[in-house]
Amino acid sequence: MTSSKRGLLSAAALLMSVNSAFAFCSEPSFYESTPDAPGSFYKPDVPYCLSQYKWTSKHTCDQWEIDSYISDVNDYIRKLNDYADEARDFAEAATNFANDAIDYAECEAEDAKSQHE
Repeated sequence: MTSSKRGLLSAAALLMSVNSAFAFCSEPSFYESTPDAPGSFYKPDVPYCLSQYKWTSKHTCDQWEIDSYISDVNDYIRKLNDYADEARDFAEAATNFANDAIDYAECEAEDAKSQHE
């Protein structure tokens, strides 16, 4: 066996024998911010021309008023769905952070314990 091969084997054996006292614990970071819900001011108001519709089943709206109201409702629903998606993404990121924090705490605890062994 050549000396260079022996040196590589020795270095590999040394690296494999390093105990957890030399472990590096990576502190987790979290840069997410909570999503903003669409405020109630985004919720469209029912047009006045529909105010009696609930009791009479009749309205005095022009078609453009109804179309505009439906479009506003659909926009509001889209904003709510976007908010729900962002909230799910935030929750997933927070869960990942919590798991990373647990791993970090366990690593640090093991490192502290092994310093005195």
